[in-house]
Amino acid sequence: MGRFDPETRRPGLTRVGVPGARTRRVVSGLVVALGLLNIMLALVRQPIISFGRIHNRVPIEAVDGARYLLLAAAVALLSSSTGLLHGKRHAWMVAALATLASLMAHPFKRVDYLGVAAAGFVLAALITTVGQFPARSDPARARRGLLWLALGELGVLAYGFAGLYLLDSQFRESPSFAEAVENALRLLFVVPATTIEPASRHGTWFIHSARLLASGMLVAGIWQLLRPVLHRTGPGRLERLRVRGLLDQYATTSVAYFHLLDDKTYFFASSGEAFIGYRMVGATAVALGEPIGEQFARKLVVREFAEFCDLNGWAFCFHQVTEAGATELREAGLSAMKIGEEAVVPVTNLSLSGKSFKHIRNTVNRLGKEGYWCERLPRPIPEETLAELEALSGSWLADGGHRERGFTLGQFSYDYLNETYVHVVRSPGGRIEAFANVIPPFQSKEGNFDLMRRRPDAEDGVMDFLFVHLIEHFRAEGMDGLNLGLAPLANLEGGGLVTHALRLLYNRGSRFFHYEGLHAYKEKWQPRWEPRYLVYRSELQLPQLALAVARAGETEGSLSWPWTDLAARLLPWRR
Repeated sequence: MGRFDPETRRPGLTRVGVPGARTRRVVSGLVVALGLLNIMLALVRQPIISFGRIHNRVPIEAVDGARYLLLAAAVALLSSSTGLLHGKRHAWMVAALATLASLMAHPFKRVDYLGVAAAGFVLAALITTVGQFPARSDPARARRGLLWLALGELGVLAYGFAGLYLLDSQFRESPSFAEAVENALRLLFVVPATTIEPASRHGTWFIHSARLLASGMLVAGIWQLLRPVLHRTGPGRLERLRVRGLLDQYATTSVAYFHLLDDKTYFFASSGEAFIGYRMVGATAVALGEPIGEQFARKLVVREFAEFCDLNGWAFCFHQVTEAGATELREAGLSAMKIGEEAVVPVTNLSLSGKSFKHIRNTVNRLGKEGYWCERLPRPIPEETLAELEALSGSWLADGGHRERGFTLGQFSYDYLNETYVHVVRSPGGRIEAFANVIPPFQSKEGNFDLMRRRPDAEDGVMDFLFVHLIEHFRAEGMDGLNLGLAPLANLEGGGLVTHALRLLYNRGSRFFHYEGLHAYKEKWQPRWEPRYLVYRSELQLPQLALAVARAGETEGSLSWPWTDLAARLLPWRR
């Protein structure tokens, strides 16, 4: 396939995403201002700016009706403001209708020219910027919103009619059936009743409750109408084959293999030569690492992915990005924040001689003398061996509060282990004491593993014994290093409130999350440390992105309970 120049592919785009973010912020601010102005002008008795005494000629019934219409329009305007920020087309439609209603109501509210001028200006702004609001709403949620609105308003109508007709003792005159229907409709549309005057506090409360219910149903309907698009489809077999081909040709990062897990969805560049693997968490697309593919296609896919997310009303971020990847993404106009460092043990010239490796050397020698040994299991793994590995994994999960995770980690299954090479430590009697599965490096010169589990009652030092075996294995395979994975929050750089908070969490939170202990364990292998980043578009989105990254690693069952184990979920960079 031919190469595409990302700087000229779509001249209408900003550096990333749908253009016009500043325009949308201005329009959203104008809509909020008009909503607040509507509320203020509905509350004041006389117009702030009027022409002569024309306002005195407007019937009092029209004035009251206009006040209620302004309040209803204000509710719709304020409810649509967030959707306008995200470029929602449905939000634009709601705001335009509410602004038009305001423009119609202000003349009847004793000809308040301040309101007329403001509504006219906002309506003109909405009309001239309609092209800046292309984002879709979720079709199912939009239909649900309309259904909520219709059924809710019917319920309010029934509530209003029943109250007016049955609570006749609470009003000065008992309404007839027709009068109850007429005034229930007036309450539904938040306009004043004409023939119903409450004679008690309960009657007054009922009138107010009907109007509040009608306004609440309007807000609920608009909220559903403007919800982000839900992601409902997973990748098919052909998409995975395309991804595998790109990984074989271009992938160099330690997390590349995890793009093939079932929890990923793929977005391909229009050239077909690069892709982004991501997981949807609510309305946030969490991408794994940087884009993978041909250099020019990587730049193209970032812009196309940002536009895709904008059109769906999604936030997005890239998690565990390498330094080279962060540089490319910064060039696209994104921001990067360091979230930790990855440890890579140089295996070519590593020797266990010397004082610094004395403890590891003694452990390996002791276990070797006791008859412990390592091997790489054949593929396919025999059924009885898989059953033994499953029992070991189950005991490891049950010990110490471990749990299966995803996104940057695989999960135990027979199929998954048979896709990789499993290395085990066996006791003198042949029992498997610990195992790790080695995943493909693709174009990387670093060996990498995923699951690393041991029996709770295994001899001390079996994991060090296994690591030494892996170092020797990767050296024999011609690899340059052994990747030990991420040390979260290690050696954070720069200032800023967020970085200071994460640094404080690292320094003070080790009692609960063992960050310093994890870093110290990896440090004893004398690795080189490579920075990893979270790449994002706006700092205002960081709380949403942090929670999404934390939840991306959880299983589907965990995702349905966002407040379970909240402390662990708020730490998104554990591997």
